Amino acid sequence: MQKTVIAVFAILSCVAGAPTYDGRIVDGGVASSGQFPYVVSLTENNRHFCSGFIYNERWVVTTASCVSGKSSSALRVVVGQQDLTSPDPYEEIITVYRIKIFDRYDAGNQSNDLALVQLTKNITFNTGGVYFINYNEVDAKNPEATVMGWGATQEGGFESTRLHYAVADIQSSTSCGDYITGSEFQLATMLCAQSSATSANAGAPCQYDEGSPLVQIIQSKLTAVGIMSKNKGCSVDLPSVYTRLSVYYAWFLQTAGQQPVDETTVPTSEPQATDPITTEGVLVTTEEIVVTTELVTQEITTIVEDIVTDEVTDAVPF
Repeated sequence: MQKTVIAVFAILSCVAGAPTYDGRIVDGGVASSGQFPYVVSLTENNRHFCSGFIYNERWVVTTASCVSGKSSSALRVVVGQQDLTSPDPYEEIITVYRIKIFDRYDAGNQSNDLALVQLTKNITFNTGGVYFINYNEVDAKNPEATVMGWGATQEGGFESTRLHYAVADIQSSTSCGDYITGSEFQLATMLCAQSSATSANAGAPCQYDEGSPLVQIIQSKLTAVGIMSKNKGCSVDLPSVYTRLSVYYAWFLQTAGQQPVDETTVPTSEPQATDPITTEGVLVTTEEIVVTTELVTQEITTIVEDIVTDEVTDAVPF
């Protein structure tokens, strides 16, 4: 099993920080320690197989396709990791207490591809390397987003040993590349993102990149808007499908409780187009989650109603 989170870029910084090109992975950048403190690695038998992000001190968000059929006792969540080959200053390996898969997940078309992983102990937050990220609805007016992980450098290849990032644009169309039918791509519950091969820091997720967060800056706050669910190849010319997080607000709240809130925002200066979204030295904050009215379709209403009427019966070990 390979550790490939967001395979979107296996570039190596070879000259004065300039990225090179390797196989299907185009451009991107190598992350520095603590640059993306909310990203986690999910491992099984000490091998990375998926990613996720920190929801709060006890819960991690990932995809159902990552953890469906797996035993919680065999899984570990690694926080504060940047290099897979050597320990990082804030790295911590935490055992898994239980897995909660969204009830309406469909393994056939990977709709509602969402899961929460509860840990056996609290994550230790710090400003240098481990922190949560809030989630919200996508900012359609500013479609640029950043995705990061340890993904493969080519289809069928091995994972990169260092965390990388890439920039992609979120699409607004009702289809996503070859995902054109309602069963394959549902705009109400999914996002489509793709890089331009000619743009700086372009890239595309690859094998074992499921669960990687897609992040935007919204109202000066770093915000997760999706998690990597599926694609049909590692080429930068192919789009990837992400689970749209804002739709599942009621389920997140009911299952994992509220997220912590911090008042610090991203620096007010506008980032350059080539800069990755980063929390380097900055604590993330968010305002109350608000689902955009444009997305309140009958499908979303049905999902939310189903979530609200369900009861979580499992005991929480706090």
